[in-house]
Amino acid sequence: MKRSLFIFLMVLGILVFPKIAKAETELVLAETTKYYKTITFLGTTNTYSLNNNSISTTTEITEEEYNNSNVLLRTNSSTTIETTYKKMTATITANGNYYRYKNRLVWKNIPKVRSYDIIGIGFQTSVKVKGDTHFSQTYCVVSNGCTTTTTNYPKIFANGAGTSFKIPTGDLYQLDQTFYFDVEKNTQYTIINQTINGDYAHATSSISLANSKKYVMDLDKLELENSIVDKYDTISSAEATWSGTW
Repeated sequence: MKRSLFIFLMVLGILVFPKIAKAETELVLAETTKYYKTITFLGTTNTYSLNNNSISTTTEITEEEYNNSNVLLRTNSSTTIETTYKKMTATITANGNYYRYKNRLVWKNIPKVRSYDIIGIGFQTSVKVKGDTHFSQTYCVVSNGCTTTTTNYPKIFANGAGTSFKIPTGDLYQLDQTFYFDVEKNTQYTIINQTINGDYAHATSSISLANSKKYVMDLDKLELENSIVDKYDTISSAEATWSGTW
C-alpha cells in the first residue's frame, strides 16, 4: 500500500510540475535593464493605427523617472505631441549545458503607430545560435482579454540574431515582446566571458514586412539599411556581460 502511494505521488509530481522543474534549470547570470522616453509628433492624426507623418525622438532615462512617469498627450489645432515610455531587459542565463540569450521589451504606454517592429540580440563570434530562435508577443485588449502570439520572421547573423513582427491593432492596455535563443560554442578555445546587446527598433511609420527585414544584428546594435532608417526610432542597446569559463 505504501509503495503504491509513493509511485502515485511521483507520477502526480511529474504531471503537475514539469514546467517548474524545467524553469529551475535556467540560472540568471547577467541582466541589464534600460528605460526610455519617446516624444512623438503625430501631426493631425490621433488614432491607434498607422501614421505616415509621425516623427519620434527616443532618449534613455533613469529607472526613477520611468517609474514616476505617466503618458502625456498635448494637442493643438495642428499637432498632437505624445510622450510614452518603455523598458528593455537583456539577460544571459545558464540553460543546462548551454547558455540562453534573451531580450524583452515592455511597453508602459502603447504606441499609436502599429507596423512591423524589430527586436534582436547581438553576441560574440565565439558562440553561435543553437537550433531555432524563439519569439512571443503578449497583448491585452480592453474588454477582450489577453493573447500571446508567436508569429515572427527571424534572421540569424554571425554576430547576432533578430526578428520582425507586427504590432497588433486595437485598444490595447498591455504589450510586451520577448526574443530568445540558446547558443553553443563556435570555437575550440575556452570562453572566459560572454557579452550580449539587446536592441529594438520601433516603426514610427507604416512599413512592409519585406522592408522590415532590411537590417543586420551586430554585436553592438541593430543596423538598419539606409532605405528604412527613417522609418524607425533609435534607442541605446542594453548590454549584459558575464565572466566565467566554458
